[in-house]
Amino acid sequence: MRRLLVCLLLAIELAISPQLTDVARASTQTKDQQQAPAGGLLELPPAELLKKNWVSNPGFENGSADWKLGPCWSIDQQTAHQGSRSLRFDKSGTCFSAPAETLVPSDRETSRSWTLRGWVKESAGSDLRVRLAVHDQNDRSYILGGTDSVRPGSDWQLLEKRNIDLLPVHDKHVLQVWAVAEGTNGTAWFDDVEFVEEGPPPLSAFLLYPNFRGFLWSDGPQTIRLQVNLAVADFSKVKLRALLMTSSGTPVKTVEQSAKDSQVLELDGSKLSLGSYRLHPELVDAHTGRSLAAYPVYAIAKVSDEFRRGLVNYIAPDNFLVHKGKKRFVWGVYDRFSARFRCRDCLFTQATDYEQIRGFGGLHTIENYADTLSNVEINILPFAGVKVNPPDDQLSPWLEALDRHGVGHLQIMGNWVEGNRARPLWARNLTDQQLWNLVITAMKGRAGAIGYYTYDEPTPDKIPAVFSQYLALRRNDPGSVAYGVLANVKQVFRWRDISDVVGCDPYPLGFSPNADDIAYGATSVPVMLRTSVATRETEQQVYGSRPIWMVLQLFRFNGRFPSYQEMKMQAYKAIINGATGILWWGFVSEKGIEAEWYKMDNYRSYLDFKRLSQEIMGLESVLMSPKRAELVRSVSDPNIEFTAKAVTGRVMIFASNFSETPARNVTINLARTTSVSSSTAEVYSEGRTLPVAQIGNNTGASVIDSFGPYEVHVYVFKSE
Repeated sequence: MRRLLVCLLLAIELAISPQLTDVARASTQTKDQQQAPAGGLLELPPAELLKKNWVSNPGFENGSADWKLGPCWSIDQQTAHQGSRSLRFDKSGTCFSAPAETLVPSDRETSRSWTLRGWVKESAGSDLRVRLAVHDQNDRSYILGGTDSVRPGSDWQLLEKRNIDLLPVHDKHVLQVWAVAEGTNGTAWFDDVEFVEEGPPPLSAFLLYPNFRGFLWSDGPQTIRLQVNLAVADFSKVKLRALLMTSSGTPVKTVEQSAKDSQVLELDGSKLSLGSYRLHPELVDAHTGRSLAAYPVYAIAKVSDEFRRGLVNYIAPDNFLVHKGKKRFVWGVYDRFSARFRCRDCLFTQATDYEQIRGFGGLHTIENYADTLSNVEINILPFAGVKVNPPDDQLSPWLEALDRHGVGHLQIMGNWVEGNRARPLWARNLTDQQLWNLVITAMKGRAGAIGYYTYDEPTPDKIPAVFSQYLALRRNDPGSVAYGVLANVKQVFRWRDISDVVGCDPYPLGFSPNADDIAYGATSVPVMLRTSVATRETEQQVYGSRPIWMVLQLFRFNGRFPSYQEMKMQAYKAIINGATGILWWGFVSEKGIEAEWYKMDNYRSYLDFKRLSQEIMGLESVLMSPKRAELVRSVSDPNIEFTAKAVTGRVMIFASNFSETPARNVTINLARTTSVSSSTAEVYSEGRTLPVAQIGNNTGASVIDSFGPYEVHVYVFKSE
């Protein structure tokens, strides 16, 4: 939508202490640090299998049976791709161009993924454009996915859209497959139209823990956990086996389990020596032990405490970022410098020059980051083309300036590849590897570096390229973090092994409800439930085993810039549903705070964001504490989503109305074992309190409150 796809490679340099200089770090590397490569998935899994077609009468051999044809449509008995008939569209001045459609029944398989395809052609001289689409009939016939709109020419051409991924909310809904032709004159033909279920391979796996590049920390949890899903006809005939071997191929452990459709396989790593291992999951014959199917290998690296302490960045077992030895809830911004308002020559070779870039409220830009308690930033432009080669290195001084203000940098690199039209001009004589090596040198081990922005709203066809570069990234620079963001939350499962952190950008303001929104009950704008759904789905598709940094809307679209309350709704909905970080799009010049401040005279935009930043980051230690679902016994309204946390002296309930319908007099009942020591509960940041009703003697407590559409509240109970 507006950012760059990022693929990257880095090189290794690890530190004994984050406070050491780069030279000192290089000289104090241990043998363990030098020899222990990062782990993770070593190759991409096989593609999903095409299974049953759910379109009845796909080749129109039964005439128009099972199809609804408008006045422009007919069955042609003289022209066909296969067989003897096809679907024909003739455009005339009096003909209304409604689609031809057929229904896919609600009792179809509940597959997550589908392929839509068909053969098309048109008459000579036609200006018609044709496409295929699938819609949800239950939800106002909104589109779920479709092919590109093309002018096919006079020869038969395959029109295909693979990987149409559906959320579970559409299960048991009736779907419509549409054939669409649009234009002013000519004839078009459709034939062999199919909506094909994509089935998973017999064996699929996902490494739940270790949760960061396969690193098994010596002082962390020692149980290796692998999520395994099977797609077989008869579970009694097969078994699940996992073999753990050294990198040289020596078997270390073998685990066998009875086959089920979904299960977690666990191996005890407490007795493993430091070093590299390979985890081989496979499906075997229950009687002979013969291997029937295998999943690509996961590499595991058991490393010392010293190694972990030497990493500038890593992900802790609870999915929070650790930067320079300190665990953080990520709170950050996207930026894009404007030559018109903030700076003219926006790239410098001195850190102090970066500290002069104009910002908001009398502060320079980096001070604005710190003023809003941002600990991470992504600069889209001009850093997509930043020079990294001394003496013209413009990136290292940026990292230095950021670090002085407590901010870390994610470098965007999607354009730093051969063939990309935005590839840096100064790199025209360099290979990709040479170019990547230069940025590695500028970024590796720097205190101001977090890592790399590895993909942005990509389509699945980009997976091989991103994955191949991610392999090199984690191999060469284990002390960085690779972050990627999707526009389509339905496809998180395709990308969860291709970055260390995954996010999604469910922008709710200025956008009309789509098919997913409507399926969840949205009827009007703004569609604030998007943040809840996207965060929840992301967490579910990574099984709660990867960090989630959501990208939230801080820009104007269709005349709407988020108010303080709308910023607050987005943030807490992400937190409630599992986000371990939030980045805001953004300070960016064309639509973000810069445009509001300098073009719209909307100074409130920055002040509202600063206010929310102080409120959220004032709870950082609470946000990083474990979820405590057992603290809440019940909530009277099922539309209220919530999460509970507890720190010394406080129990906190983060609650939100998922729905656009107000929720009145909602009762939140704490568990009987949750001890509350005060007769009132604070509603955080709202300047009000609620009476706490004690339910019996030491048997729990409750509060009653109301929620407007999508509204959020945070309740603070004093505890003993």
